Amino acid sequence: MEWTHAVEDAIIRLCKSKNSDYFTRQELIEKELKQIINETHSKGITPTQTLSRVLQELRDAGEIEFVSRGIYRKVYWPL
Repeated sequence: MEWTHAVEDAIIRLCKSKNSDYFTRQELIEKELKQIINETHSKGITPTQTLSRVLQELRDAGEIEFVSRGIYRKVYWPL
């Protein structure tokens, strides 16, 4: 699985577990990063930087929006 799809799935899981469209990068790291790494078979040494890059790409694509420092909102994916 590609990083983008793994991160999208992680955001959906996290938001569903919280019953909220809002999430933080730190929550993704703490609760979902291991699963993202497993799903992508990532061997890189900087997965948190890759996660940050993918979050920026998703923001640029309009799939998530940056609310404030470290806080994002899922824009249109179903819970």
